[in-house]
Amino acid sequence: MKITILNENTVYRQGLLAEHGLSVVIEERDRKFLMDTGQSDVFLKNAKTLGVHLEDLDGIILSHGHYDHCGGMEYLDGSRRLPPVYIQKSAFERKYSGTQKDRHYIGMSGSHESWKADVRFTGDAREIAPGFWVIGNIPYRTNFEERPAGFWIQDKNGTGTCWRADEMEDEQILAVCTKKGLCLFMGCSHRGVVNGILRAKEVLPDMPVYSVLAGMHLRSAGEKRITDTIRSLRDMEIPVLIPVHCTGKRAAGRMASAFGDSCIWAETGQVLEL
Repeated sequence: MKITILNENTVYRQGLLAEHGLSVVIEERDRKFLMDTGQSDVFLKNAKTLGVHLEDLDGIILSHGHYDHCGGMEYLDGSRRLPPVYIQKSAFERKYSGTQKDRHYIGMSGSHESWKADVRFTGDAREIAPGFWVIGNIPYRTNFEERPAGFWIQDKNGTGTCWRADEMEDEQILAVCTKKGLCLFMGCSHRGVVNGILRAKEVLPDMPVYSVLAGMHLRSAGEKRITDTIRSLRDMEIPVLIPVHCTGKRAAGRMASAFGDSCIWAETGQVLEL
């Protein structure tokens, strides 16, 4: 498997750009998929610099409906038909972050009609190509991974605007079946990276998990949450962990100490061969 980081919060070499967000190209056997597009055209500029061709993609998977994972969609060439885009329908809800008194919009701009793409709503679990699964419906199972506070959905009806907590129902995982085992990709793991892994193992129980590349949403987590996450990951005996994006430096540093060479910090421009 070949993994190319087109965008991540950090960059490690000259001539490339980085922004808060994530965009990754995954190549396995004769298939090539793009997961997430960051928040702007940075992923396209970096792809050109790196010599990564996006014209031959088999599909685009959008992990959830936040601007830093889907914003780049509007920069794709609208003059030609895009490959299928796999996304949860609830990703298009009006998403906000903040407190009850001070919220700001973090969802997508516009609607999928402007993408000129074959948008395919994914639902529970779906094999989009041989050995490539998009998995949604991630339940809360662990006692330490709870719905993150401060995320909201705005609903409008005939009487005005109302707010509800965002349960992150649009979050989905890409699971790729390889000879070494399952390679999992998660954009932000708002429902918990361990919960996500457990969900993937539920859908594909006959394959061990070989690698996890994920934004783990631990940047603002307390010490207990980070400790419990590391303990659970250690118990799962996953050979390769790749914390990115919203994992945060503190949590990623502790993972590097706990897992040694099994933990890889991937930055914009890096190419990983698993």
